[in-house]
Amino acid sequence: LATLGRLQVRVHRRPRVAVLSTGDELVEPWEPRRPGSIRDSNRYALVAAIREAGAEPVSLGIAHDDRALQEERIRQGLAEADVLVTSGGVSVGTRDLIKPILERLGTVHFGRIALKPGKPLTFATVGSKLVFGLPGFPVSSLVTFEVFVRPALRKMQGDPRPFRPRVQVTLEHDIKQTPERTEYQRAVVRWVEGRLLARTTGVQVSSRLLSMVGANALVVVPPGEGVVPAGSILEALLVGPIEGS
Repeated sequence: LATLGRLQVRVHRRPRVAVLSTGDELVEPWEPRRPGSIRDSNRYALVAAIREAGAEPVSLGIAHDDRALQEERIRQGLAEADVLVTSGGVSVGTRDLIKPILERLGTVHFGRIALKPGKPLTFATVGSKLVFGLPGFPVSSLVTFEVFVRPALRKMQGDPRPFRPRVQVTLEHDIKQTPERTEYQRAVVRWVEGRLLARTTGVQVSSRLLSMVGANALVVVPPGEGVVPAGSILEALLVGPIEGS
């Protein structure tokens, strides 16, 4: 800018994103586990993903399944940040409190999508603030962040291309389809003899965070009752660099 003699330029402020984990079963990584408890990994993964997207994360900690407590933390997040991201509490159980709270505070635009993983994803607005209620399963949380939250954060920063690159890949093995839902399978995509080949990272259940480790792509598998055979060409969302010749 100094070389060009530009003394003033238009910029976008980095959005602040508050992150809240919910659930009676959650404990912090340093706390002793009790019967039926799990350590909260979602908030730490989401904080890292928010930083990678160029935004500024604000951790709100864990809110157990108490309506007053969760509403207090939600109000805190809305006061301190431009965007609120929660994980857990968006399904249809008696302890899933996020949707009712958001319906009272603002407008819930949708609370379920035809996507695997991530069916109970919720999106709401409270005034000018955006709220994304992500599912509680670790993989569902990260996949829905990539597909829905990250583009919004990039758009807020003035990115003219807020979406991840999409490429055509050739499957190295069969993939079973899911009826009535598009599935984003975690995969490793590599260059081999002028083609992009894709192989999934193994078992794709939404609780298996290991399926995200090493993945550089999300392969978009269309809904259906059958199998997409090896050699088929599908679209993939690139979330990391491609290796190979």
